[in-house]
Amino acid sequence: MATKLNGMLNLSKIPKELITTNKNGDKVIYVDIVPNKDGADQYGNTHSIQLYDKATKKVTYLGNVKPFEFGGKGQDGAPSNGSKSDDLPF
Repeated sequence: MATKLNGMLNLSKIPKELITTNKNGDKVIYVDIVPNKDGADQYGNTHSIQLYDKATKKVTYLGNVKPFEFGGKGQDGAPSNGSKSDDLPF
């Protein structure tokens, strides 16, 4: 089964000066996805998402990601094969 990384970004922490325009005219930011030194934290996060500002040599932390296995079961262990559950309230 394949594994993807799942997480969130705190968009309010992105410095406006790090938003650039690519050759297609799209607004972009370049991020670093860094593995945690000690492996997974208490929430299962294995990587962090960061911005590096070359001008100030500062790192801005944007969020965490953790592995999410898909293919056999849906999120929270719910069946993903389309079978209906009998405990629905309607």
